[in-house]
Amino acid sequence: MSPLSPPWTLHQLEIAYRLGYLEAVLGRPARSPTHEVLAASWEAGWQDGAERRRNWQIQHAALSTTPYLTAQLRRAVPEGQA
Repeated sequence: MSPLSPPWTLHQLEIAYRLGYLEAVLGRPARSPTHEVLAASWEAGWQDGAERRRNWQIQHAALSTTPYLTAQLRRAVPEGQA
């Protein structure tokens, strides 16, 4: 890297965001990398993932109060073989 380039790459920012997102979706506590810019990317991912998890939990809770439909399957037996 040249002296004017940042100490991180776009790829590293994307990875930090994805890791933060996945950790939040999995319900893991917030923690972040030590580098300030990577930490900001990780935190943004974690916040987005945490919001996604909260929305999923709300939807899942609403579905769990909905009564389940049941069905009974019957095997068709050709006439004369019953």
